[in-house]
Amino acid sequence: MNTNVNKRKKKKKKRINKFARFLICYSAVLAAAMVVCWIVLYGFIKDYEEGRPSSQMDKIISYFTADNVENLLNESGVKVNEFETNEQIAGYLEGKLGNETVTYRKKSREYSESTPVYVVYAGDTPIAKVSLVQNGKNSHNFTKWKMGSISFDDYSDKSNNNTITISAPSDSKVMINGIEVGDSYIKESGKEFSPCTHVGDYVEKPLRTVYEISGLVAQPQVEAELSGVNLEIVNENNTYTAEYPSDDAMLAEMQDDITSIARNYGKYIINRGSLSSLTSRMVGYANEYISDIPAVWAFLYGKTYTYEFNNENISNFRKYSDDCFSCDVYYDLYVDWKDGNKTYNTSVTYTFVKTDGEWYVADFIIN
Repeated sequence: MNTNVNKRKKKKKKRINKFARFLICYSAVLAAAMVVCWIVLYGFIKDYEEGRPSSQMDKIISYFTADNVENLLNESGVKVNEFETNEQIAGYLEGKLGNETVTYRKKSREYSESTPVYVVYAGDTPIAKVSLVQNGKNSHNFTKWKMGSISFDDYSDKSNNNTITISAPSDSKVMINGIEVGDSYIKESGKEFSPCTHVGDYVEKPLRTVYEISGLVAQPQVEAELSGVNLEIVNENNTYTAEYPSDDAMLAEMQDDITSIARNYGKYIINRGSLSSLTSRMVGYANEYISDIPAVWAFLYGKTYTYEFNNENISNFRKYSDDCFSCDVYYDLYVDWKDGNKTYNTSVTYTFVKTDGEWYVADFIIN
């Protein structure tokens, strides 16, 4: 009797042990399968996230800080333009970023799934445009992305579509931030300019070259050099003008002659000088132009009067060559006829040319 009971207990214990082993094996297989599934799912999600352009943008804007933006530009391999280094651009961006929160938005009318384009903001201020390009596929065949370009065209300190214009003497060398501006940026060459429009019959006419450069980020340093002389640069609304050089020695040599011709004009106007004396030092356009200027002396006819030149000044002396220069002349011509007086505030621009070894006025502008 006891023998049968023991046999039944042994069989029951054997069945439990088999079921336990089965359960353990099943659990182990199930756990392994779940681990595999989680790994596969994690890899899928990871690859999916990597395939979203916004994920790459999250990484990019994490570098849009004052400390890291230069590294971002360097590591991206993107060169914004040939005249500005990444260090210069980073310096500009540091001022924009400050402590602002950096965000991004899709660029309207430019964004697409195949060509993602975003605008980067520092606070509420747009500071850059970033375009992404495809960078291969990941293991789940999702597109990987990297920065393709970064542009500041619409988000810099300057207006006029971020374009600057430079007008310089045709034989000069023009530089932006120390880098010479090449011929590919020439908008117009051989451009005539005042006050040298009417000198071509006597000397080689001075001409200008006009350059147009776009895509600059920060305010540029524009320089120009002519025959080894650094030229004065004047900027007005992003139009930079490189002035021809002055020449103190030539001015000193010609000062008395310039003053004499200027006074002859004033004396002619008040009927104290002759037209023939005035035009004897003029050629071409200046000669014709001065002859058509009406004198103001008619109202003084029959009166006795005196006159004097006050506040005489020669300025803006520009040397175009050894045979051509221009200057501005100013004086106050005071006329007194005892029972009344008048002061003529006179400002003229003369352009002189040397022909047959003598200096003559070839262009004449009343300012």
